[in-house]
Formats: sequence, structure tokens, C-alpha cells
Amino acid sequence: MSKKKVVTALTAGLLVSSLSMGTGYAEENNYDVSKKTIEEQAEVSKKLEKNIVKPEIINEVKSDVLKSLNMPAPFSNKAAKSLQRSSVSFDNEEIVFESEPNDDFHTANIMSYGNTVIGQLLPLYDLDMYKVNVPTAGAFIIAGGASSPAIDLGFTVTEKDYKDNNNVSYLGSEFDEEIETQVYQVNKAGTYYVPVIDFDNIDDLDDNSEEDIYILSAAFVDNVAPAKPVVNQVTNNDKLITGKAEANSTVTVNVGKNRIGYAKANASGSFSVSIPAQKVGTTLNVTAKDAAGNVSSLTYVKVTSVDVTPPAKPIVNQVDDNDKVITGKAEANSMVTVNVGKNRIGYVKASSNGSFSVSIPIQKAGTTLNVTAKDAAGNVSSLSYVKVVKADVTPPAKPTVNKVKETDKVVTGKAEANSTVTVNAGKNRLGYAKANSKGVYSVKIAAQKKGTLLNVTAKDAAGNVSKLSYVTVVKR
Repeated sequence: MSKKKVVTALTAGLLVSSLSMGTGYAEENNYDVSKKTIEEQAEVSKKLEKNIVKPEIINEVKSDVLKSLNMPAPFSNKAAKSLQRSSVSFDNEEIVFESEPNDDFHTANIMSYGNTVIGQLLPLYDLDMYKVNVPTAGAFIIAGGASSPAIDLGFTVTEKDYKDNNNVSYLGSEFDEEIETQVYQVNKAGTYYVPVIDFDNIDDLDDNSEEDIYILSAAFVDNVAPAKPVVNQVTNNDKLITGKAEANSTVTVNVGKNRIGYAKANASGSFSVSIPAQKVGTTLNVTAKDAAGNVSSLTYVKVTSVDVTPPAKPIVNQVDDNDKVITGKAEANSMVTVNVGKNRIGYVKASSNGSFSVSIPIQKAGTTLNVTAKDAAGNVSSLSYVKVVKADVTPPAKPTVNKVKETDKVVTGKAEANSTVTVNAGKNRLGYAKANSKGVYSVKIAAQKKGTLLNVTAKDAAGNVSKLSYVTVVKR
């Protein structure tokens, strides 16, 4: 940094008494690492590009430093009466004095936005460290100047312990008279550090005096645009647009350049914007703007035709007066509702393949149920009617059984159509099979000894079981 003019605003008495700065050396290692870090940045010699940060922000930070460097003598006389204070007020602004020791990360002084900091770099190889809280990703601006050419001020912004976690990017510097302003892009909220040194330490000599001071001032600007909003489907019947955006951002919906609605997202980022209904095919563009005025990129959504086609009416399986569940098939993912007249007695969402199973109270035989399916668009199917029947409590007739020889591995005969025929030896089941639609059955078994007594039953779909038919295994 270039040599600075001497400013006589502050007396030695003010600084020595109130700051107590010249009492110890910084750890040499910290000084050396800070010097190297600052020198590496200086070698980049990056000029700050225009409009990275608004000029008025840069000017405000520089102005704070310059104002403090040019404080009039009456201020120092007035302040000298309050030498035990850590800060004083000047021109409606607070000026904070550095507090030693502050030569390491764990002893760093706190730097606040809007307050200038006054410090000394004494004795030789003194390092002053400040920490600042960055509330979110954005641009961190720091300006510094010295009251004397005896201080060649050097400073930078770093993460704790000089680590590089790719959270701080140097954007450039701007020099204006005796003020240097540096800007950094910070990618993550957190605590960051500002080491300050005097480069003018030659041959282990320093021409600083207790009257020589430096001034720092910092600012932060949220310059990171929100992510573009996530917008749910919009149909030509919709008068609300919903979705997710940055928490508390203002979501605006446009058709071309014409704004048709806006609303503030809530603390979780959900938003609901009222709009006039739009024609099918209209392309909407949606943005989110945060409190700092940063605007997201556009999210485009095309207005689609509303679904006005109702689902097919459900297919409902037989219901008897013992059933507590109604089953069947409907449109995939539709809502199936079972009513008696206008009274709903049960509902459930059909699966992705359309199957449903609705729990209901037992209904009397003869009761007529009506069943509907409603899709996601709110379209309702026509009614499917089903009459509750009396439960089947009549067992099938006992099966007829053909002769079984000791070499046979199949038992055949006739039973009620579609009933399940079971062959047992005593209580041991040997085999079972379903009779066909004509009642013919064929049950595989292991060959049985001559004289073995088999018993055969038929069970219908209602679970009713026939009487036993007996057959004795004969010699082949």
C-alpha cells in the first residue's frame, strides 16, 4: 500500500491510554503467515471491476475511513476525557479501538459493519487480527487507510487458521488517495478473519510512533441471486400458481414482460400466487427476488389443458352380508368411495395398478351400494351399483369318488364346480386340487396301501365344506 499522509487528529495520549496497544509482540509465525498471504494477494494485483458491488457501497466504506482519518482536533480533546472506553462516538458513528492482545485467531477483536476500527501496529512485527460475521453468501467489502507514511498498511480476508476451503474469493482492490478498498466473494455464511500488518519493517526497524494509526471499515452485500423457483403444473382452470422458492422471497409471475401476479414465499419457501386464468399454451415466466433485491433466473411453465375426462366406473366384486371389505378395480391412483345412498361408508385410494380394498361396516343383504372413482383433477366417474347378497352358508354336496387302487397316484371324481377338493387319510392331507367348471377333479396323491380308508371333501368359495365321502383303497 502506498505511503499515507500524516493526520494530526488523534494525539498519542488518546491511543496509548485507551488502547494499550504497545505491550507485546505478535507471535512471529502468525505475522509471517499473514504477511505471506497478503503478499500473495498483492501479487495478483487485481483491479476491482465496475458494478461487482454498487459504487455507493464502495464510496460509503471509503468515506467512513477517510472521515476517521480526518477527525478534527477537538474530537481528540473530547475523547481524551473518556480514555477508559473501548469506543467513542463521532459524527453519529461509533469508532471502536483495537484491544490487545489480538495477534491470533482465538484472540481476534470483533469487527462490526458500520463501525470504523482504529488500531496501531506497535511494536515491531505487530499483527492485529479481527473477526467478522458474514450472515449469508455475498460480497464482503473492507477499506483501510493509515494516518502516517510510517505505516505501509497490509490486510486481507481469510478463513480461520489461514485454511482455504474455497469459501473466499478475492475479487479485486481499488485505490483512492490514501484508501485501499478490497472486495471478496464469500460463498458461505460464517466467521471470517482480517489480519492487519505493517509492511514497513526493514532490517528489524520500524519508524512507527504511538501517534501513527490505521483505520478499517467493513460492509457486506448480499449479491447472490436465489435459485429459480420450482413451479407446480398450471392448467387453464387454475387461478393460483403454487411451488417452492427461497424463503421469504417475492415470487412474481409474468406473461412475457407483463406481471400477472406476485406474492411472498413463506419461511419454508412455499408460495401461492393469485393470477387470472390463462389460455392453454400460454408460457408463464416466474422469478424470485430476495430482500437484497437479487433476482433469480426465470422458470418457464406452459399452461396445460385441464383434465375434464372422468375415470371409468369402478369394477366391484360381489359383496355379501358378512363382508367388511369391498374389493375391485378402478383408475390407477383414483379415490374410490363407497356410499349407501348419499351416506359415505368408506373410501380409499386405488393402487398404481388400480386395485382397491375399501373397509366398510357389514351391510344387510339387499342393501344397494354405489361406488365412484375420483381422479387427481377432481373428475368423478359414473356410479357402479352392487347389491349386497346373503352370504353362502350352504355346503357343497359331498364329492363322488372313483375307485382307488393301491397303485393309483391320482384320485378322481366329481364335486361342486370350482370347489376345492381335498383327499385325506384320517387327518393327514394327501393332496388337494380345484374342480373345474363342470365339477370334475383330479387330485395327485402318493400311492396308498390296500385297505387304507380315504376321506374326501369339497369346499366352496364361501368356505363351506361338504360332508365326507369315504373310499377304501383296493388291490390293483
